[in-house]
Amino acid sequence: MLPRSYTHSTTLVTGLILILGGYTYHVYYQNSVLSKIQNAFYNKVSNSNHDSDTPRNTEKFYIQRPEQPLIDEIVRGNEAGHYWLIFGEKGTGKTSMLVHAMRDIHGQGVVLLDAHDDIDVFRLRLGRALDFAYSEDYLGGWLSNREPRDGTALLDIERAMNSLEKVAIRHRETHGRPLVLVINDIHHIQDDTENGRRLLTLLQQRAESWAAGELLTVVFTSDEYRTSDLLRLHAARMNVLNVRDITVDLAVQSLKEYWLHAFWEEVPVETLERIYSMVGGRLSFVDEIAKSRDILKTCESICERWFLKKCWILGKNMHEGAKEQQEYCLPGIPLHKAQEMMTRADLPEKLNQMNIISIDDNDIVTASSVPMQSAFRAVCSEDGIKKKLKATTDRLNEIESLERTTEITMKDLVNDGQYEISKERGIRGEKNIRTSYRKPLSYSSWSW
Repeated sequence: MLPRSYTHSTTLVTGLILILGGYTYHVYYQNSVLSKIQNAFYNKVSNSNHDSDTPRNTEKFYIQRPEQPLIDEIVRGNEAGHYWLIFGEKGTGKTSMLVHAMRDIHGQGVVLLDAHDDIDVFRLRLGRALDFAYSEDYLGGWLSNREPRDGTALLDIERAMNSLEKVAIRHRETHGRPLVLVINDIHHIQDDTENGRRLLTLLQQRAESWAAGELLTVVFTSDEYRTSDLLRLHAARMNVLNVRDITVDLAVQSLKEYWLHAFWEEVPVETLERIYSMVGGRLSFVDEIAKSRDILKTCESICERWFLKKCWILGKNMHEGAKEQQEYCLPGIPLHKAQEMMTRADLPEKLNQMNIISIDDNDIVTASSVPMQSAFRAVCSEDGIKKKLKATTDRLNEIESLERTTEITMKDLVNDGQYEISKERGIRGEKNIRTSYRKPLSYSSWSW
């Protein structure tokens, strides 16, 4: 039989070994988490045939916007001390500029993820982009129970940001420039839900603090005025880059060079200027036209898409279920005038979300694009449009009147009796309807 002191010593040594082993694993795991995040920014597959000094891909139609040099500097980490909101209508080339800038540096030092309206999906996308597992692979978790508050998506995102900040500090000390985190399409984060507002606040607070320390540059992209308006309320270090349609000179020159290279065809400048007058300088439209062999037909098709489908006025035979859609059928005018005419401040923003009108960072309201403006003019110049518009407004007033009318149906009257209906105010001031039964008079009670 072993002495008692030997047993105690063995137990003590075993306990110390377990504690030391657990601590060693914990330190190893924490360092592994930081190493994975750092690898997410740097250890990426690069194309050995791609040289950053060579021109960008010329096989596909590509127009280098004038903002591209600034985007390159931001993605390279040379624009420190600020975070950015790249703001513009859908199809102006915001994401394309970022992707081209990342491609030039093989994605080193930058991570891009797409926003989502579901906070749990955003959590997963952030974890995948940063290679952060939210401690789900931590073996020490077997020995403890996580409280319910520890498992919320917002707190998990906060933990990921804490780890990312540690990596950014190391990177700043080593390389002398910040990392770059691009969050694309933040307008998908809804502001009408509690989690959405909290998530947007969390991201902006982190962007502000990281920009102040020049640790990490956050780049947001958005298609909607709503997000620009929300972020500007609490912004101190945010720079806004408003991406608009390209100029006629750049569009004409790019189309001319592309058709000459791809189709061996030289298109007259007059034709190209006419195309620009029809579709404007929206890159998505210009790209579609560049690949088309029937240019004018493609232009006409672009001009008929959104407005005629989403905002056509339906006239006097409009079904009452279409009332909400008809509220958007108004031309784009200055923001305060649009709010005054619609008698609601939220409708212009809804038109902006539908890509009908555009509201830039200076609160200037225009048509969403040149084709949309052409659609406005075409509709307003049609014969009988004023009569049809009046019939639509009359029908809207009729529907609203019906919605304000309450119909009471009485069934199974007792003994051919009569009912008295009166209104009275309740204790809290609400209007109540009171119904009482009045028994009809008998013949014997009549007086002659």
